[in-house]
Amino acid sequence: RQLHTQISQFFNAFGALDRIKTTPIPFVYVVHLRTILILYLFGWNAMMVLINGWVAAIPALVVAWALLGIEAASVECECPFHFETNHLALGKTCIEVSHNVAQTIHPLFDPTLQPAL
Repeated sequence: RQLHTQISQFFNAFGALDRIKTTPIPFVYVVHLRTILILYLFGWNAMMVLINGWVAAIPALVVAWALLGIEAASVECECPFHFETNHLALGKTCIEVSHNVAQTIHPLFDPTLQPAL
């Protein structure tokens, strides 16, 4: 009964991960986000330089770099399960789970570990 519950929970989690993997970020959202961000950064940086002179260019570029990094991270979160260095280590997790399952069911199939009747 406990094994059935754990298997059911495993398949529920697997289904949730599959839905995450197969649901893309809407293209309109990405285009809108990038357009607004670029327009804002160009306008903000231009105003910073006009008001404060060229000394404001470096802090404005640092802020622009940070905001563009956040945007890139949000797009990267669209597919978190690829085999790249900055994605989730799902392969290692699956191998670890398979080893744990093998250790759990090994006594069921090894006659030397069966309890005497």
